[in-house]
Amino acid sequence: MKILAVDDEQDALEVLISAIQSCLPDDVIKGFNSPTEALEFAEQHAPDLAFLDIRMPGMSGLELAKRLKKVNPKVNVIFSTGFSEYATDAFSLHASGYLMKPISSKDVKKEIENLRNPVSAPKKRVYIRTFGNFELFVDGETIHFSRKPAKELLAYLVDRKGSAVTRRELCDVLLQDAAFTRKSQDYLTKIVRELQKSLEAVNAQDIVNLDRSEYSVIPENFDCDAYDYLNGKPDAFNSFYGEYMSQYPWGEKSIQQFYK
Repeated sequence: MKILAVDDEQDALEVLISAIQSCLPDDVIKGFNSPTEALEFAEQHAPDLAFLDIRMPGMSGLELAKRLKKVNPKVNVIFSTGFSEYATDAFSLHASGYLMKPISSKDVKKEIENLRNPVSAPKKRVYIRTFGNFELFVDGETIHFSRKPAKELLAYLVDRKGSAVTRRELCDVLLQDAAFTRKSQDYLTKIVRELQKSLEAVNAQDIVNLDRSEYSVIPENFDCDAYDYLNGKPDAFNSFYGEYMSQYPWGEKSIQQFYK
Protein backbone atom coordinates (compact mmCIF):
# COMPACT_ATOMS: atom_id res chain seq x y z
CA MET A 1 0.00 0.00 0.00
CA LYS A 2 1.30 3.46 -0.94
CA ILE A 3 0.82 5.95 1.87
CA LEU A 4 1.11 9.73 1.89
CA ALA A 5 1.67 11.70 5.12
CA VAL A 6 1.46 15.51 4.98
CA ASP A 7 1.94 18.03 7.78
CA ASP A 8 3.63 21.43 7.52
CA GLU A 9 5.17 21.03 11.00
CA GLN A 10 8.19 18.72 10.89
CA ASP A 11 7.82 17.46 14.46
CA ALA A 12 4.17 16.59 13.89
CA LEU A 13 5.03 14.90 10.59
CA GLU A 14 7.65 12.71 12.27
CA VAL A 15 5.17 11.68 14.98
CA LEU A 16 2.59 10.85 12.31
CA ILE A 17 4.99 8.78 10.21
CA SER A 18 6.22 6.91 13.28
CA ALA A 19 2.64 6.04 14.27
CA ILE A 20 1.85 4.81 10.75
CA GLN A 21 5.05 2.74 10.54
CA SER A 22 4.26 1.00 13.82
CA CYS A 23 0.95 -0.17 12.30
CA LEU A 24 2.14 -0.81 8.74
CA PRO A 25 5.86 -1.65 8.95
CA ASP A 26 6.02 -3.17 5.46
CA ASP A 27 4.26 -0.42 3.53
CA VAL A 28 5.76 2.53 1.67
CA ILE A 29 5.23 5.86 3.47
CA LYS A 30 6.18 9.16 1.84
CA GLY A 31 6.16 12.26 4.05
CA PHE A 32 5.90 15.91 3.00
CA ASN A 33 5.81 19.30 4.75
CA SER A 34 4.55 20.95 1.58
CA PRO A 35 1.08 20.02 0.28
CA THR A 36 2.09 21.23 -3.18
CA GLU A 37 5.05 18.85 -3.27
CA ALA A 38 2.84 16.08 -1.93
CA LEU A 39 0.36 16.62 -4.75
CA GLU A 40 3.12 16.60 -7.37
CA PHE A 41 4.36 13.30 -5.99
CA ALA A 42 0.84 11.85 -5.87
CA GLU A 43 0.24 12.69 -9.52
CA GLN A 44 3.14 10.39 -10.39
CA HIS A 45 2.56 7.77 -7.66
CA ALA A 46 -1.16 7.63 -6.84
CA PRO A 47 -1.49 6.85 -3.10
CA ASP A 48 -3.92 4.33 -1.61
CA LEU A 49 -4.03 6.13 1.72
CA ALA A 50 -3.30 9.75 2.72
CA PHE A 51 -2.92 11.23 6.19
CA LEU A 52 -3.40 14.98 5.88
CA ASP A 53 -3.08 17.82 8.34
CA ILE A 54 -5.97 20.22 7.75
CA ARG A 55 -4.49 23.65 8.53
CA MET A 56 -1.49 24.21 6.25
CA PRO A 57 -0.23 27.33 4.48
CA GLY A 58 -0.76 27.63 0.74
CA MET A 59 -3.13 24.66 0.43
CA SER A 60 -5.29 23.23 3.18
CA GLY A 61 -5.60 19.54 3.79
CA LEU A 62 -9.22 19.76 2.64
CA GLU A 63 -8.21 21.20 -0.72
CA LEU A 64 -5.38 18.68 -1.04
CA ALA A 65 -7.86 15.86 -0.40
CA LYS A 66 -10.10 17.11 -3.24
CA ARG A 67 -7.16 17.08 -5.61
CA LEU A 68 -5.94 13.68 -4.47
CA LYS A 69 -9.38 12.25 -5.21
CA LYS A 70 -9.01 13.43 -8.79
CA VAL A 71 -5.77 11.47 -9.00
CA ASN A 72 -7.28 8.38 -7.36
CA PRO A 73 -11.04 8.47 -6.66
CA LYS A 74 -10.66 5.52 -4.28
CA VAL A 75 -7.93 7.08 -2.15
CA ASN A 76 -8.58 6.79 1.57
CA VAL A 77 -8.11 10.13 3.32
CA ILE A 78 -7.58 10.39 7.06
CA PHE A 79 -7.37 13.93 8.38
CA SER A 80 -5.22 14.88 11.37
CA THR A 81 -5.75 18.13 13.22
CA GLY A 82 -5.86 19.82 16.57
CA PHE A 83 -9.13 21.56 15.75
CA SER A 84 -12.41 19.62 16.00
CA GLU A 85 -14.45 22.24 14.14
CA TYR A 86 -13.22 20.86 10.80
CA ALA A 87 -14.88 17.46 11.25
CA THR A 88 -18.03 18.34 9.27
CA ASP A 89 -16.02 19.61 6.29
CA ALA A 90 -13.75 16.56 6.47
CA PHE A 91 -16.57 14.04 6.31
CA SER A 92 -18.34 15.96 3.55
CA LEU A 93 -15.37 14.83 1.44
CA HIS A 94 -16.12 11.20 2.36
CA ALA A 95 -13.00 10.93 4.47
CA SER A 96 -12.08 7.54 5.89
CA GLY A 97 -11.19 8.95 9.27
CA TYR A 98 -10.44 11.94 11.48
CA LEU A 99 -7.59 11.99 14.00
CA MET A 100 -7.18 14.53 16.77
CA LYS A 101 -3.64 15.53 17.73
CA PRO A 102 -1.59 14.38 19.52
CA ILE A 103 -1.72 11.28 17.35
CA SER A 104 -1.09 7.81 18.77
CA SER A 105 -0.39 4.48 17.09
CA LYS A 106 -3.55 3.10 18.67
CA ASP A 107 -5.70 5.76 17.00
CA VAL A 108 -3.99 5.26 13.64
CA LYS A 109 -4.50 1.50 13.84
CA LYS A 110 -8.21 1.94 14.52
CA GLU A 111 -8.65 4.15 11.45
CA ILE A 112 -6.63 1.83 9.21
CA GLU A 113 -8.82 -1.11 10.22
CA ASN A 114 -11.92 0.81 9.10
CA LEU A 115 -10.93 2.28 5.74
CA ARG A 116 -13.82 3.46 3.56
CA ASN A 117 -12.27 1.97 0.41
CA PRO A 118 -10.63 -1.46 0.90
CA VAL A 119 -7.12 -1.68 -0.51
CA SER A 120 -6.27 -4.93 -2.26
CA ALA A 121 -2.69 -5.87 -2.97
CA PRO A 122 -2.13 -6.71 -6.66
CA LYS A 123 -2.08 -10.44 -7.22
CA LYS A 124 1.14 -11.97 -8.46
CA ARG A 125 1.35 -14.14 -11.57
CA VAL A 126 2.50 -17.13 -9.56
CA TYR A 127 0.35 -18.74 -6.89
CA ILE A 128 1.43 -21.75 -4.87
CA ARG A 129 -1.07 -23.95 -3.08
CA THR A 130 0.23 -26.07 -0.21
CA PHE A 131 -2.98 -26.93 1.66
CA GLY A 132 -4.06 -30.35 0.46
CA ASN A 133 -1.80 -31.35 -2.43
CA PHE A 134 1.01 -29.07 -3.55
CA GLU A 135 0.32 -27.28 -6.84
CA LEU A 136 1.90 -24.45 -8.82
CA PHE A 137 -0.29 -22.01 -10.76
CA VAL A 138 0.90 -19.38 -13.24
CA ASP A 139 -1.60 -16.90 -14.62
CA GLY A 140 -4.35 -19.08 -13.19
CA GLU A 141 -3.21 -22.24 -14.99
CA THR A 142 -1.94 -25.37 -13.25
CA ILE A 143 1.66 -26.15 -14.20
CA HIS A 144 2.47 -29.78 -14.91
CA PHE A 145 5.99 -31.08 -14.37
CA SER A 146 7.39 -33.76 -16.66
CA ARG A 147 9.29 -35.22 -13.71
CA LYS A 148 7.71 -35.51 -10.28
CA PRO A 149 11.01 -35.02 -8.37
CA ALA A 150 11.32 -31.51 -9.85
CA LYS A 151 7.91 -30.62 -8.46
CA GLU A 152 8.82 -32.08 -5.08
CA LEU A 153 12.04 -30.06 -5.06
CA LEU A 154 10.05 -26.85 -5.51
CA ALA A 155 7.60 -27.95 -2.81
CA TYR A 156 10.40 -28.52 -0.33
CA LEU A 157 11.94 -25.13 -1.06
CA VAL A 158 8.53 -23.50 -0.52
CA ASP A 159 8.28 -25.34 2.80
CA ARG A 160 11.60 -23.78 3.85
CA LYS A 161 10.13 -20.26 3.26
CA GLY A 162 13.14 -18.69 1.60
CA SER A 163 15.80 -20.25 3.81
CA ALA A 164 18.78 -21.61 1.89
CA VAL A 165 18.83 -25.39 1.48
CA THR A 166 22.06 -27.28 0.78
CA ARG A 167 22.50 -30.06 -1.74
CA ARG A 168 23.27 -32.48 1.07
CA GLU A 169 19.96 -31.71 2.77
CA LEU A 170 18.06 -32.17 -0.49
CA CYS A 171 19.72 -35.52 -1.15
CA ASP A 172 18.86 -36.64 2.36
CA VAL A 173 15.22 -35.51 2.33
CA LEU A 174 14.18 -36.00 -1.30
CA LEU A 175 16.39 -38.88 -2.38
CA GLN A 176 16.67 -40.69 0.95
CA ASP A 177 20.46 -40.66 0.67
CA ALA A 178 22.07 -39.45 3.86
CA ALA A 179 25.43 -40.70 2.58
CA PHE A 180 25.40 -37.98 -0.09
CA THR A 181 26.86 -40.22 -2.80
CA ARG A 182 28.09 -39.11 -6.18
CA LYS A 183 25.19 -40.88 -7.84
CA SER A 184 22.60 -39.00 -5.80
CA GLN A 185 24.37 -35.68 -6.40
CA ASP A 186 24.32 -36.23 -10.16
CA TYR A 187 20.63 -37.12 -10.00
CA LEU A 188 19.90 -34.00 -7.95
CA THR A 189 21.63 -31.88 -10.59
CA LYS A 190 19.28 -33.31 -13.21
CA ILE A 191 16.27 -32.53 -11.00
CA VAL A 192 17.42 -28.95 -10.49
CA ARG A 193 17.85 -28.47 -14.22
CA GLU A 194 14.41 -29.92 -14.85
CA LEU A 195 12.85 -27.52 -12.32
CA GLN A 196 14.63 -24.58 -13.89
CA LYS A 197 13.49 -25.66 -17.36
CA SER A 198 9.87 -26.03 -16.23
CA LEU A 199 9.84 -22.58 -14.63
CA GLU A 200 11.52 -20.90 -17.58
CA ALA A 201 8.87 -22.38 -19.88
CA VAL A 202 6.23 -20.29 -18.09
CA ASN A 203 8.50 -17.31 -17.37
CA ALA A 204 8.41 -17.98 -13.62
CA GLN A 205 12.11 -18.59 -12.98
CA ASP A 206 12.26 -15.55 -10.69
CA ILE A 207 10.52 -17.44 -7.85
CA VAL A 208 13.62 -19.51 -7.08
CA ASN A 209 17.33 -19.10 -6.52
CA LEU A 210 19.08 -22.17 -7.89
CA ASP A 211 22.66 -21.54 -6.88
CA ARG A 212 25.18 -24.30 -7.40
CA SER A 213 25.53 -25.07 -3.71
CA GLU A 214 22.38 -23.70 -2.05
CA TYR A 215 18.79 -23.34 -3.21
CA SER A 216 15.80 -21.31 -2.05
CA VAL A 217 12.53 -19.73 -3.12
CA ILE A 218 12.10 -15.95 -3.32
CA PRO A 219 8.83 -15.42 -1.37
CA GLU A 220 8.19 -11.85 -2.50
CA ASN A 221 7.81 -13.05 -6.10
CA PHE A 222 4.77 -15.28 -5.58
CA ASP A 223 1.62 -15.73 -3.49
CA CYS A 224 1.18 -18.78 -1.28
CA ASP A 225 -1.70 -19.96 0.89
CA ALA A 226 0.61 -21.19 3.68
CA TYR A 227 2.51 -17.90 3.83
CA ASP A 228 -0.77 -15.95 3.90
CA TYR A 229 -2.02 -18.16 6.75
CA LEU A 230 1.12 -17.62 8.81
CA ASN A 231 0.91 -13.86 8.13
CA GLY A 232 -2.62 -13.77 9.54
CA LYS A 233 -4.61 -13.13 6.38
CA PRO A 234 -8.28 -14.07 7.04
CA ASP A 235 -8.95 -15.63 3.62
CA ALA A 236 -6.18 -18.17 4.16
CA PHE A 237 -7.74 -19.48 7.38
CA ASN A 238 -10.76 -20.69 5.43
CA SER A 239 -8.64 -22.79 3.07
CA PHE A 240 -6.83 -24.91 5.69
CA TYR A 241 -8.56 -28.18 6.54
CA GLY A 242 -5.73 -29.98 8.30
CA GLU A 243 -3.79 -31.07 5.22
CA TYR A 244 -0.45 -29.68 4.05
CA MET A 245 1.55 -30.96 1.06
CA SER A 246 -0.30 -34.24 1.42
CA GLN A 247 1.60 -36.10 -1.31
CA TYR A 248 4.95 -35.69 0.46
CA PRO A 249 5.77 -37.60 3.68
CA TRP A 250 8.09 -34.86 4.92
CA GLY A 251 5.13 -32.43 4.87
CA GLU A 252 3.80 -34.00 8.07
CA LYS A 253 6.74 -32.56 10.00
CA SER A 254 5.71 -29.01 9.10
CA ILE A 255 1.96 -29.15 9.61
CA GLN A 256 2.16 -28.34 13.33
CA GLN A 257 3.04 -24.72 12.54
CA PHE A 258 -0.55 -24.13 11.43
CA TYR A 259 -1.97 -25.14 14.81
CA LYS A 260 0.02 -22.69 16.92
